[in-house]
Amino acid sequence: MSDNDKLNEELKNLVKSDPMSKILVSNILKKHGVTKDKMKKISDDEKETILNLIKDIQEKTQAFVNSEKKTKTITENNHQRTQKQNSRREQLLEQLKQRRQS
Repeated sequence: MSDNDKLNEELKNLVKSDPMSKILVSNILKKHGVTKDKMKKISDDEKETILNLIKDIQEKTQAFVNSEKKTKTITENNHQRTQKQNSRREQLLEQLKQRRQS
């Protein structure tokens, strides 16, 4: 199997796995006037570079999503902790009121 065939197969698999990347690449290519007949003129090195760029974007996107999930989890945990502290504070205040009344 030639390098070109490998790149084409890898690109097809990439498109199947991530439709968002397909849309992104498609929009970029349309923006710059790249059509299917012009795509045949792209060299193998350029195809490989584009494929690597797509992979890099996917990795960065996944890292960003993971960091956002982690940040959201930490924020939720802090919020829960604050609520627990507030409810404990309210309990102590209520106990204090009851003691003063007695």
